[in-house]
Amino acid sequence: MVDQAEKAPQELDELDQTFENTLRPLMSGSARQIFMTLVKSPKTQLTTLDMQNAPEARGAKLGKKELNNWLSSLQTAGLVQKEPERGKPTTTAYTGRYTYDLWSLTEKGRGTAQKLSIFTLETPTLNNVKTVVERRLPDLEETTHEQLSQLETLYISYRTLRALRDQTHSFTLKELSATTGINRDTLEKWFRNQEKTSKETLYAVHRKDPGIVDRIAESIGLGRGTTLLISLSSEGKRRASALP
Repeated sequence: MVDQAEKAPQELDELDQTFENTLRPLMSGSARQIFMTLVKSPKTQLTTLDMQNAPEARGAKLGKKELNNWLSSLQTAGLVQKEPERGKPTTTAYTGRYTYDLWSLTEKGRGTAQKLSIFTLETPTLNNVKTVVERRLPDLEETTHEQLSQLETLYISYRTLRALRDQTHSFTLKELSATTGINRDTLEKWFRNQEKTSKETLYAVHRKDPGIVDRIAESIGLGRGTTLLISLSSEGKRRASALP
């Protein structure tokens, strides 16, 4: 029998792996758009032109460079793969002679599309004498942008709480970005929003006014003005201590 103490670190490693590798590119709306285009397509292979013209684009057509960058990120996560041979569009009317890169979902990508969810759908079942709520993970195509946004919130909360809980000093956004791997601008927007919307914030945010060198750098577009210093509030420390 596997000891619980041995099992917990393994499960934590798997959770980190899921958030930091498989799900990370899907935090981007553009990457989700590309992924869903491949998921919903009746064709197993799509060219980059097919993806640019897909209904999932919803008027937000991606440029060639941005499309290829996000495809590369999805490929690094193991969700999609580029075929060895190029081809002509498979869903778009095309009479030209130029060929394009062909992309398809990997087995991992198909599995992720089936299992990705947001812990919102609940199916109650009777277990002995008490009711247990089983949370079903909806398929990716069942999820909404709001639900995916909730997943992003869960991810940022989890990463920042874990990064800050063992620290004895405040982190700058730059330091926290380096520790969590989350973009600095995303973190800044997150903490400012936390200040505005949370009744009982998990974070203590302090502002350090820029010195003369910082103000000069800001005036020529090289600085960011006021520096945010982030630490955990007492409630944040309590929540963080309960994390695996």
